[in-house]
Amino acid sequence: MAREGPVKVNFRFCPACGARLQPRRIEGRDLPACPACEFIAWRGPKVAVALVATDHEQRVLIIRRGIPPGQGGWALPGGYVDDDEDPAYSAVRECLEETGCQSVVEGLLGMFHVVTEEGGLVVLAYRGRVTGGDPGPTAEAPELAWFAELDLPELVFASHRGALTAWRAARPAMR
Repeated sequence: MAREGPVKVNFRFCPACGARLQPRRIEGRDLPACPACEFIAWRGPKVAVALVATDHEQRVLIIRRGIPPGQGGWALPGGYVDDDEDPAYSAVRECLEETGCQSVVEGLLGMFHVVTEEGGLVVLAYRGRVTGGDPGPTAEAPELAWFAELDLPELVFASHRGALTAWRAARPAMR
């Protein structure tokens, strides 16, 4: 199975003053910290989004990933949240970038914490609806297709599989 998650950054020098960082025991963990100032390189997870985007027939738009992680596998449209974005907006932006389709977010399906050897990742999974555009291949998604609920392919990321499970569980309430 393909890895899910960001590339871990290991700080060596303080971005505030340039001093070499040294390990410091903070809250039970050894973290890179600056001996000259108070900078601590806290390890926080990256935030990503995934969108279960449906059409008027309740088919789900699924992409085949053209880039790592998960290159070649089936996935939901999605990606990283930029630091100045609302996560729901990120889901709409990623859907447009990867599929050429405009969409709207209709609700949050769930939050999935993924731990990889490269670091932590929090995936916010949304349900939404495609509102315009024609799905077409992109560099990030060279293949995409609409799938009926019973014909969905196996998705490469555990968080995306969890999003589909949550979407299926929520469907009776959405009808």
